[in-house]
Amino acid sequence: MRRNLFPFAAAVGLAGCLMATVRSEHVLTGAPRAAWAGPVRVVMEGSAAPGAYQEVAIVSATGDGSEATLPAVIGALQREAAALGCNALVRVRYDRGSSSATATGVGVWME
Repeated sequence: MRRNLFPFAAAVGLAGCLMATVRSEHVLTGAPRAAWAGPVRVVMEGSAAPGAYQEVAIVSATGDGSEATLPAVIGALQREAAALGCNALVRVRYDRGSSSATATGVGVWME
């Protein structure tokens, strides 16, 4: 008995599209602070970081599917940094592939 696998394959493919996600994580390199409720400034790699700062963590975020966009990934990076008490991200690098995007930066407290 042969079964038509097209409906099953289509359902699996559609579920994959609907499960777009953004994940973020960090590695502490300094002392975290209380969560920051204000805006988190983003300074891209290659730009000079203005003023003195204290390093808190290396932060990264990865988006898949429809969440593999610059705004989604940078937003997740900012939320992760704010949760650690950072008011800025420096040396931020953004990379986009065919189905995912990643941003990595250093979460800091700017004086």
